[in-house]
Amino acid sequence: MSDQPENQSDAYSRRQWVRAVNLSAILGWLVVAVPISMGIGGGEVRQSAGVMIWAAVIGLPIAFAVSWLIAAPILKRMMRSPITWLRAASSGAFVAFIIALVSIVMGRLRGWMQSMNPDSFSQRGGGDRIQEVDGILTTYGWLVLGQRTAVFVLAGAFIAILIRAIIGPGRKP
Repeated sequence: MSDQPENQSDAYSRRQWVRAVNLSAILGWLVVAVPISMGIGGGEVRQSAGVMIWAAVIGLPIAFAVSWLIAAPILKRMMRSPITWLRAASSGAFVAFIIALVSIVMGRLRGWMQSMNPDSFSQRGGGDRIQEVDGILTTYGWLVLGQRTAVFVLAGAFIAILIRAIIGPGRKP
């Protein structure tokens, strides 16, 4: 299969689109899995490597599913015309924001359902750093969620810039 677009008006080929979606899945997984693995592994390489194996077994299928469900349609539309560096960064941030939004909605729905159960009590965090009580975020919990979301969105922009560097500027139609 060549790297020439099937439709002469498209700037990228199907092969480049598939490569971009798969790269977004792998790089997105790495951005999430490496810090988590290093934290769980206590910073030791051998323990972190063991955690990375499980992160790959569980996380890679999720990363590919999310990339093909959310990023692929957006990339398909974007890759009709050449992608500038700024357009890559903004679209990567947008895709990451959509993924984060879906995750936040699912998490808050789970938290709301948990808060409706009068027989259970749970708390995440302690002291001045309580993030969640009975599934409902505290003020500090919202701050942490906002910070993590901002970092995730910036990572999405960075990943998109890397993919743009690998895929190239595209062909002018």
